[in-house]
Amino acid sequence: MTKQLRETALETLRTATPTTERWTAAKYLEVSQPNDGNLIEVLGGELIMAASPMPIHQKVVFRVAKLLDAFVGPRKLGEVYIAPMDVVLGDDLAEPDVLFVSTARKDIIKRERIVGAPDLVVEVLSLSTSQRDLRYKWDLYARSGVREYWVVNPEAETVEVLMLAENEYKRHALAEKEVDVTSTVLDGFSVAAKELFAE
Repeated sequence: MTKQLRETALETLRTATPTTERWTAAKYLEVSQPNDGNLIEVLGGELIMAASPMPIHQKVVFRVAKLLDAFVGPRKLGEVYIAPMDVVLGDDLAEPDVLFVSTARKDIIKRERIVGAPDLVVEVLSLSTSQRDLRYKWDLYARSGVREYWVVNPEAETVEVLMLAENEYKRHALAEKEVDVTSTVLDGFSVAAKELFAE
């Protein structure tokens, strides 16, 4: 059964054609190879392989992660991770660009993946992922209990910080240029948006 499922998964991704096969995180993890470095998500029952990101995307991801880690690390507030990092949220498996798990919730960090909602998730928009990031993942993160969601737009050079309130996201801040990115989860964190996008 495992071999057959693996072949089905690989064929689905290779051909990039719709299939009647409904996937769940558990089903995909049963056939996936741990630590293979692929960025594959299971969203709404579909297997999705992300295209290789552009340099600007990776530069912004690195800067966000570096700034968060510089704040979190010395204060021993928790852990910061970057993709690929499997995050299992019920039947879905997401690969956030950057995520933070607080020390108080470190039990969701398992040996091979994160199982449960991180405290903070960051998605850096790109042409191939923006629709999912602004629609399905937005809803997924909210209903899963991700307390804060950052939507980083390298084209517009903005950072929208959303906070979870009554099971939906409300805008905490929209940062651009000299405006600081602040967090409700990481009290005291502040960085000018322009620092994320500077050449």
